[in-house]
Amino acid sequence: MTVHEEDRPDAADDDLEIEPWHESDLLRDLAALRAISDAQRRGYKLESLLERMFRRAHYQVTHNPKMAGPRQTDFAVISHTHRYLVEAKWWSRPAGSNVIDGIRSRLRDLDGTVVALLFTMSGINERADKRIAELRRDGLVLVFDEVDILVALRDPHELDRLLRLKHDELVSHGRVHRGEKEREAEGAAIGSRNGTGQLPASRYRLLSSSGDTVPWFYGAGGFSPGVFCLDLPDVDWVPAAGSGVCLDMPVTAWSQPDLLRLLDALNELGWMGERSQWSIQQHGRNWHGCGADGFAEALRNWEERTSELEDPHHSEEFVYFEVCDGGFYTVSGSISAEETRHVMRCNVSFQLIGIPLDPGSLQQLYRQFDVPSRGYFRPLVERSVIRERFVGRIPLQVLGYIIEPADQRLDEEDWVVGVVAANPFYGTDLQPPDDLASDLDGSGVIVCNLRSYHPLSKPQERYELWSYERARTSDAHALRIVAEWWESEDDDEQRPAVGRVGAGYFSDQVREVSVSGPLMA
Repeated sequence: MTVHEEDRPDAADDDLEIEPWHESDLLRDLAALRAISDAQRRGYKLESLLERMFRRAHYQVTHNPKMAGPRQTDFAVISHTHRYLVEAKWWSRPAGSNVIDGIRSRLRDLDGTVVALLFTMSGINERADKRIAELRRDGLVLVFDEVDILVALRDPHELDRLLRLKHDELVSHGRVHRGEKEREAEGAAIGSRNGTGQLPASRYRLLSSSGDTVPWFYGAGGFSPGVFCLDLPDVDWVPAAGSGVCLDMPVTAWSQPDLLRLLDALNELGWMGERSQWSIQQHGRNWHGCGADGFAEALRNWEERTSELEDPHHSEEFVYFEVCDGGFYTVSGSISAEETRHVMRCNVSFQLIGIPLDPGSLQQLYRQFDVPSRGYFRPLVERSVIRERFVGRIPLQVLGYIIEPADQRLDEEDWVVGVVAANPFYGTDLQPPDDLASDLDGSGVIVCNLRSYHPLSKPQERYELWSYERARTSDAHALRIVAEWWESEDDDEQRPAVGRVGAGYFSDQVREVSVSGPLMA
């Protein structure tokens, strides 16, 4: 169901009324119909209301069509891809198999491409449910019960999504999708949806300053929309004129299991790779890591992650960054830091070099994610990626390394491709560039891509900030901070030692920055 938490009908409510977050005259008119005692007259009024709803969703509506003559049909609906025969009922009891048989008899007189829609405020009984599923090869009947009708009247653009969902459920799974039925099953299903499939592991390995492998780094910090990344595609770097486009998908996710299933869906549809990075922000602490599997692990282990915090905030912010065909995307949102792990918001935001000639893969995401609104590409009004050099020499105290292992490079050596360092702008008088202030002011560590890679076996003594790239999606910031190194004066080829910059330069902030992994049960 695509209703906001505050709009969800309570299971104990008899009238299942949904209060919209904006005024809906269609819902008001439906409420007025409840006072009509005559079932036939009430049904006619419902029919008229549904016709208005379809027209607002930009469907062509024909009242009392002859498409199934000589039998009478309430009205027909035509979209750019489908034709529907519509029946509306508002009885005091659920519709039975005789109603389904009557609708199917109308379908037999048609060419087989027409789908029947049954709008029934009283729902259908189990015999009707079974008959629709068993005889679906003789004609498709999609059912809209009271919960579905309320959702569609609140926002007629929901019809597209509901029709896709109900059609897929019936054709692919042999199940009748009903809003009330799905709502009742939702609570029972939550307990069985905690796991995820095999998400892609990162091609990178994270090393602490002592050389130990860790699943993520953490440090002092607060809330910000930023996520560090090692690769930031520039969607404007193409020979054609014009600008890139963005596309937002506000995803219906109520809880952490829903969020983990979103990651599964992205992976199953081929939108995940081995170079993703992520961040999770809490009051007083941030976590940074690589890989979709590491992100899922960090979400599941929230209690261990936050156990040392003296005054944790009631929620966490998260940003997941992924490179994809034609650009990149972020998954961002907010999740409660307590047992319910309620997701307050979740948005998937794409930046692409243009509108795909074949948008089928993106349409599949909309279908899979149950996105509650129509999607629109919007042209970017400014360059996607901003590039700048840091002014002056800003040394870094390295706290950890991002390694590309030898087996990933088909090489004989592990290479250092990035470093995790104490943020030189955090808790000091040094001011970050203005366009990085909102991101770096709230993070005790920074993750840097190296301008020049070097073997792990060849230590470097000096790392300094070099440049940065920044891109903004609808509610997240992707940051590629670049650092450069200088060779040591000796021939020491042991594991790199860190913290050998000027004594005391980072003494205040080192106490607040650490590297660690989760406390495993």
